Amino acid sequence: MRMSNKHQKPESPYDSLKNESARQRWELFHRAIAHAKESNNAALNEADTQAGDAECAGPFLTIVR
Repeated sequence: MRMSNKHQKPESPYDSLKNESARQRWELFHRAIAHAKESNNAALNEADTQAGDAECAGPFLTIVR
């Protein structure tokens, strides 16, 4: 048998601070993940752009006889 919501005790100030702290940590975590993804994508795009440049394409080898 479940207790109804009417009989739950009110949240203490400590509990609300704990919940807010946990919420803020999760928000920071998700922001850090989003930043890491953006940074990684930017680095990959930069590498692709440089690989397409003639100067950065690497050495051009010829066979001389």
